[in-house]
Amino acid sequence: MTESEGGWERDSALEALTSLSEVATSSADGLNAFREELLIIQDRRKLGWSWRRIASADGVLEPLSQATSILAELGPAIGEFRRELTRALLDEGMKITEIANLLEVSRQRVSTLIGSKRSP
Repeated sequence: MTESEGGWERDSALEALTSLSEVATSSADGLNAFREELLIIQDRRKLGWSWRRIASADGVLEPLSQATSILAELGPAIGEFRRELTRALLDEGMKITEIANLLEVSRQRVSTLIGSKRSP
């Protein structure tokens, strides 16, 4: 929340950042488990297991679907924070070119991030 004339207004960028932080924490836990599973697969291969035997072992490919799920959650959270941050910077008076330089993206990408909610 930010203070404004006559009260408080919603800070969408802060909300998006909080959500991204929560997703990142969950993702970190999931990625640690993913890494452990990958180490098991590596150990099996080093012990001479065939790829067929490794892939056929119960649950061995489950980490791949877990990693896909992590990416599916993390990507949108990053995108939402980037959109809300872009809008907040614009609301604070930054020019599109300045925002583009700050975020290391094109001016066109900033315009896309702002979308239909662009301030006058």
